[in-house]
Amino acid sequence: MAAEEKGPGPRIVVAYQNYKPPFDSEKAIRNMLTVVPANYLWGLHSIVLTNVQALPRKSRVRKGAGRRRVPLSEALGYYTQAWKGEPARVTLLVDNLEKQWGRSWLRFGFIRDILLAEVLFHEIGHHIHLLHIPEFEGPENVAEKWSKKLGTKYLRSHYWYLMPVIFPLAKLYRWCKPMKGARKPQLNP
Repeated sequence: MAAEEKGPGPRIVVAYQNYKPPFDSEKAIRNMLTVVPANYLWGLHSIVLTNVQALPRKSRVRKGAGRRRVPLSEALGYYTQAWKGEPARVTLLVDNLEKQWGRSWLRFGFIRDILLAEVLFHEIGHHIHLLHIPEFEGPENVAEKWSKKLGTKYLRSHYWYLMPVIFPLAKLYRWCKPMKGARKPQLNP
């Protein structure tokens, strides 16, 4: 099954092979792209939604270029920069996202959007870093910054009604996290 979405910004290409995601992945990605400024999407030709089985064998065994060099068959997504006439694109492996979190979790809109947004905006962060706002920091760190920035913007705009509950819980979590390591008992020999 292959379909393409035309309009402003990158094309959304749905190319699954013997796989059906538990949600409308094309619609979810289209919604997420609404928070990314159009000038940052310039040069990004397409966003490919696929599964590992649809990748050619050569791509499945190839390792990513990030901090953790894992085979692309185990990655959640990857960015391919423009090279030798081929346009830049982001590829999201939706079946790997399902393997990591479980099919039932991806049916809940809010949880699915958090997980999908983290991967999508991380890969778009690589594109922004490479073409639009280069920073003198590791590419993974910059991509993570963009992931958090765009992900927060998306969640605030689409789930504004949950923010009075989520922000206090997130603050409490961040506050308790350092205390967790401080409570370790020390053994005196």
